[in-house]
Amino acid sequence: MSDEPALDDVREVTPNTLSEWLLHAKIALHQARDRIDALNVFPVPDGDTGTNMYLTWESACKGIVPEGIVPEGFVSGEVSVNLAEAANRIGRQVVLGARGNSGVIMSALIRDFMGSIATEPSSLARALKEGTAGAYAAVATPIEGTILTVARAGAERAEVLASQGVGLLEVVRGAADAAYEALMETPMLLAQLRDAGVVDAGGSGLVVVLDSLVAVLTGESPRRALFTSESLPPRVGAKSESSHPVGDGEHEFEVMFHVESESIDDLRTSLERLGSSVMIAGVDNLWNVHVHVQERGIADALNQGIASGSISHVSVTPLSSLHGDQILGEHRESTRRSRVLVVVTHGQGVRDKLTEIGVACVPTPPRQQPSASELISVAQETFASEVVFLPSDRDAHGVAEIAASELSSLGVRAAVVPTRSITQSLSAIAVHDQFQDFDRDVVAMTRSAGATHYGAVTVATRDALTMAGECHVGDVLGLIDGDIAVVGSSVMEVSLLVLGRLLAPGAELLTVVSGDGCSSNQILELNRWVRATYPLVDLETMNGGQPLWPFIFGVE
Repeated sequence: MSDEPALDDVREVTPNTLSEWLLHAKIALHQARDRIDALNVFPVPDGDTGTNMYLTWESACKGIVPEGIVPEGFVSGEVSVNLAEAANRIGRQVVLGARGNSGVIMSALIRDFMGSIATEPSSLARALKEGTAGAYAAVATPIEGTILTVARAGAERAEVLASQGVGLLEVVRGAADAAYEALMETPMLLAQLRDAGVVDAGGSGLVVVLDSLVAVLTGESPRRALFTSESLPPRVGAKSESSHPVGDGEHEFEVMFHVESESIDDLRTSLERLGSSVMIAGVDNLWNVHVHVQERGIADALNQGIASGSISHVSVTPLSSLHGDQILGEHRESTRRSRVLVVVTHGQGVRDKLTEIGVACVPTPPRQQPSASELISVAQETFASEVVFLPSDRDAHGVAEIAASELSSLGVRAAVVPTRSITQSLSAIAVHDQFQDFDRDVVAMTRSAGATHYGAVTVATRDALTMAGECHVGDVLGLIDGDIAVVGSSVMEVSLLVLGRLLAPGAELLTVVSGDGCSSNQILELNRWVRATYPLVDLETMNGGQPLWPFIFGVE
């Protein structure tokens, strides 16, 4: 029997509620940020509302997970069991990480919302009211038809419902619905929105956040046509084409996304009218959608997906080839890869293999570690908007974190998968999904790397006392998960002892990366021993070419 309360029995916000809401809203804002950015019309330093709100919310996530990597259960850090502590920490982090005007308003709302929840976790209505008051107070001259109006509408509906004695879930649903209704009316309150034919960008972001709270508490995601012209009031959706240049029509883009829908017949028909190479495949009600369109058709293709259901895993990739000087200057943005893996390598063989599959490598000489500037340089050469570093060595983690932090300050989404060997990096790369949400992709790689035990064989360079006993210069050392576990006299002797400990019951896959000092006879002998001793273990071998380390092992 589960100790989790039934949805209808939910009576108050818990630390787990906050953590799940943070993750859900972070992913939702990530998916919606480009479309929210496109709604901006105000001549103020808030030109990227969707991005600013996403980055602000990302900072809020650090209130529960210090490193901000939040998968379906947090990878690093622990969710606080103290609600007040968690809520107050989130409120502080969101203010410290606020970006732009929209982020400042959102951070004030969330700060005061959290402050209220910390003292009265059963009253979402009161928390929304306090949050709305904080948002209004953050603006010197409040303007209606903005995120403020949307927040107030949600808070007022919640207050009315709470006064009628309805349950917490109905209060949440009612607040989100009222916020959405107010959002759709913002063009009637603000001339700039009405003239541009859009709803308020900040209000759109707030609706995404409130809908995430509904999804977390009720298990049901509200269906909102936030970005489809059919759902908007008169004139809204008639945004001038000048705000999205059509271009010369020569460049085509590949648009891919997943959509949850019971039927995709209408979507298929719509996409066939918009572009070419339409492919839709799926299982149950989850569909993988692919289409080629010109630049002006990208938004239309995504809107058709939204009209059909709930979309995720959005990818837009330019198909046209740019030549000569075109790849410079204004066209450089068009050639950006959406996401790139940057891996520290010590062997030519590994570099060659990884380069073939599109992984960026940082070649590092023996007995050296890369610098943060080297990692940054390799990442910037790819022009990627999202970067994942795999340091392949425990001692390279620090510079990888510095590199990720620096890239983040430059507007690049960056993270580190803390791999401690090249075999852990290979395991992470094997599960990498370019079309997965960034955080989920990082989490999947982190889990795969963490589930891979690694071993290695090398030669001692000085006399020392180790966990495996005394060793002298020239002795062969066997390492398991970074610790010296075996001291011997020959590479093969030590290698087999290390494998004997690594290949415990339950091992399914062994990866062997041979170094440049390995002979073909040694590799053959090791392979024969593994197949004879552990016939059920899958064996993969690679000529890594790394110096100083005859063998590096990875066991999953």
